[in-house]
Amino acid sequence: MSQIEIVEIIEQIKQEIEVDADGHGKASIRATARLAGVSDMAIIKALESANLEPSKLSKILMEHGFDATNQK
Repeated sequence: MSQIEIVEIIEQIKQEIEVDADGHGKASIRATARLAGVSDMAIIKALESANLEPSKLSKILMEHGFDATNQK
C-alpha cells in the first residue's frame, strides 16, 4: 500500500470516527460497518430491528455503547 493510500485511509477515518476528551468514540454507520466487516445496510437493518427484537449484532453494539439515534 502506498503512502498516498494510507494518508487517504487516515483522512476517511478522521471523518467517520470522533473521539472526545474522555476517550469515548462515536462512529458513523459506515465506519461501524467497516469495523464489523459487514455492509452499511446490515448495520441499519440490525439497528432498526433493535427496538423490536434486537439481533445478536445489535446487542453487541449496544453493549459497547453504540447509539444509532444520532446517526444519519
